[in-house]
Amino acid sequence: MANWFIYRKNENYINNLKNKNLSKIEALILANRDIVDPKLVDMFVHPSLDKLHDPFLLNDMDKAVEIIIDTIQEGEEIRIFGDYDQDGIASVMTLLDGFLFYYDNISYDIPQRVEEGYGISSKMSEKAIADGVKLVITCDNGITGFDEIKRLKEAGIRVIVTDHHQISKKGEGDWVEQVLPDADAVINPHRLDSRYPFRDLCGAGVAFKLISALYQKLDGDLDYLYSLLEYVAMGTVCDIVSLTDENRIFVIEGLKRLNHTDKLAIKILLEEAGWTKEITEYTLGFILGPLMNATGRLSTAKLAVELLTEEDIDKIHDLAKQLVELNNHRKVLTEEGLKKADKEIVEKGYDKDKVIVVYEPSIDESICGIVAGRIKEKYYRPTLVLTDAKEEGIIKGSGRSIEAYNIYKEILPTAKKLESFGGHPMACGLSMKKEILDKFRKYLNTNAKLKESDLIEDINIDAAINISKLTLEFAEKLKDLGPFGKDNPKPVFASKGVDIANISMLGKEKNTMKLRLHSQGQYIDAIKFNARDYYDYLNVKFDNNIVGNKIDLIYYPDINEFRDVRSLQVKIIDLR
Repeated sequence: MANWFIYRKNENYINNLKNKNLSKIEALILANRDIVDPKLVDMFVHPSLDKLHDPFLLNDMDKAVEIIIDTIQEGEEIRIFGDYDQDGIASVMTLLDGFLFYYDNISYDIPQRVEEGYGISSKMSEKAIADGVKLVITCDNGITGFDEIKRLKEAGIRVIVTDHHQISKKGEGDWVEQVLPDADAVINPHRLDSRYPFRDLCGAGVAFKLISALYQKLDGDLDYLYSLLEYVAMGTVCDIVSLTDENRIFVIEGLKRLNHTDKLAIKILLEEAGWTKEITEYTLGFILGPLMNATGRLSTAKLAVELLTEEDIDKIHDLAKQLVELNNHRKVLTEEGLKKADKEIVEKGYDKDKVIVVYEPSIDESICGIVAGRIKEKYYRPTLVLTDAKEEGIIKGSGRSIEAYNIYKEILPTAKKLESFGGHPMACGLSMKKEILDKFRKYLNTNAKLKESDLIEDINIDAAINISKLTLEFAEKLKDLGPFGKDNPKPVFASKGVDIANISMLGKEKNTMKLRLHSQGQYIDAIKFNARDYYDYLNVKFDNNIVGNKIDLIYYPDINEFRDVRSLQVKIIDLR
């Protein structure tokens, strides 16, 4: 069972109540998300394109624009170096599509995940040099590509880095210095000397800022520029960056355009995936995102870019089918890998460890992160999933963490013993000699300062509201506060002593729980997905006689749309 906490950010709430443009519920929700600065509140409640920050506030933006214009005037080739995940694909498309308004001597390259790994590979550098490229622009990578950027520069190629990952540093305390690659321009909102007002852009967001600056300099077509937000919205949602500040504007404006897109590839891809409803942040994160990511995991991300740049409708259909097939295969591999890893965890007793480290050689390297995430959710423990690498005696994989455990910081002291390592507080990638696995597992668990309370998930509640007070209008008002995601989670509420009037388990696997709830004379439908454990819990608690008993629940007020009829329902997050 999770820990339940009601937010107590009274000072924030009182400050927001002074804002005459906010309703009480808006003042409360924004207060609970620490959005109190009047400018940020206005940006949140009235998101518009004219509130986007000036791209020239980013360090080196003026240099980058001048280099691009000079390269275009000279008629020389520009090559984009992208990454193999969805944000990388969105970044490549933002640059490609943005430049094509002015210039067509442009190409791209993306590393093959298993063979080349993350970032600028030597293969990519060699090819750019051999092809006589004059300007390389990285996107969603490059900030740690010191050696390859140096190599490109020595070959006479100018380099612009656009990235959003953390900057390398040296020194400590007041003596910390940033370490940047020796590129002609380094555009990254995380630079220590940055004066940009918002740091949490994704790779596609930074790429969009570069194109925005270029269009500003050349007096470009704004409608065409803003059409690129279709890609930026995808990258922003799928890379799980903050959905506040200008990222909120990116996603809102991107979704508007996606729902009326003239891009055949996106329409056909959604058609092949069976998605016929409105495109929302859910569509980006759970339909389009996985379809794009599957190419980088199991084939090459160039397939996704090829799809998005193709104009022949028959080829688009063929490529869209390939992406759907790859994603279906990825789903199968994930379920198989999850079952094998979980079996190993239970048999070896790793589920009792504070940090789960599991090695399963049959798991495909490309899905280690997904499996680690699923295991982390099941046991609510930091989890690392490892499998065999292509090199003899080497294992590699990914980790996913919980709020109380900075997985990057905790593993960092072992970095010299590892073959490779990188990441951030909530996720990492690493490789090591198989012979040190047991010592590595023991080190992490011996040094983990996690308390038992840290291993129980916390659920933060916006307010206690009895379900009898809910209305369809209230649910619609909450929907206006979306899109929801990092730093702007869906508002959740709690209600105590609710009667269960009816209960049933639905779906092929009988894993969806539907309830009819009653409180203070009002009835309301409720639903909980992946709820077999909850149903079993209620059966045990109420001795197989659930109906007529009372529960406390945490829920999100939602709108059910069935046969063009809209009705109020609640989605249950937790109950007891």
